[in-house]
Amino acid sequence: MQIELEAEAPATVADPFGDMAPWQAMLDRYAVLFTDMVEGSSVGFVPRSGSGIQPGKHVAGLVEAAGEVPMMKWINDGSGMSAGLMRYRGFQEAHVDLLFVADDAALEAMRASLAGDSLSLIKRLIRQGHIMFFVLRTKFELQDAGYEEFLDTLGLAFLGACR
Repeated sequence: MQIELEAEAPATVADPFGDMAPWQAMLDRYAVLFTDMVEGSSVGFVPRSGSGIQPGKHVAGLVEAAGEVPMMKWINDGSGMSAGLMRYRGFQEAHVDLLFVADDAALEAMRASLAGDSLSLIKRLIRQGHIMFFVLRTKFELQDAGYEEFLDTLGLAFLGACR
């Protein structure tokens, strides 16, 4: 099933995420998924364009991020997940546990779904190849940080079939 885009205000290259208030409201609705996460746990979203990350490329062959590439970062601040924007300086300097790299269509679809079932949409976009997913911590670090329920919700293999 392909995702149809219905965003009223499409994002610009300089501002692919728009206002953080709807993102924060979405995170607050899904707060139960983040309750087991330890303070400092973080997830990043970057637009594929300008990120230096392309499908099918080995991480070691990544080019440097081009210019002012924004990254939306969800971070557990001790009282829940908080959404904010920062500059993406490249894969090695993302300083997140999980990195999602979304194409323009995915970013637009995500923004349009913020009042609905956003995580189900993100799950579909990952499966369709519109969002690439990078794990920057070991399985054990993610487990200790409390990511299991969040990753299960996105349909991403975490601890394998045998638990």
